[in-house]
Amino acid sequence: MADLRSVMAYYAKNYPHKDELSKARLTKMVYLADWKAALDHGAPITDIRWRFNHYGPYVDDIHNMALEDPAFEVRKEHTMFGNRRERIELVDEDLSVTLSSSEREILDHVIAETRKLGFDGFIKLVYSTFPVISGTKGKDLDLIGAAETYRSLG
Repeated sequence: MADLRSVMAYYAKNYPHKDELSKARLTKMVYLADWKAALDHGAPITDIRWRFNHYGPYVDDIHNMALEDPAFEVRKEHTMFGNRRERIELVDEDLSVTLSSSEREILDHVIAETRKLGFDGFIKLVYSTFPVISGTKGKDLDLIGAAETYRSLG
């Protein structure tokens, strides 16, 4: 299992549109990696306990790590529509990332699938995942159980 710091740093280093790494986008990219890992390997990449909050998966873990870890910085900005957002940036480019090759493959897959999506398309992708579709608002998302159910559906 990868540590969250390495996953966040990998995304921050390798995502081609660093200005798009808002708190919401980075959080949901980590979710997508956990979901893909649960599907492919029977276990998520991180040890996050995902919660179905309002419309989809959410936790404060990513934001809290970015606020507390000096390798990251949270920048308060405005979108082009005037809405406030927080963008997470890696400020320590020399930070060592410890990930297995299969973990890197999953993170690269998430980057490849999401990098061309605007925020609306990105959110639609996240909300269309099986754990969200089959989950219950306000409850934890069981990614391992959802992956087993999803695979059994054929």
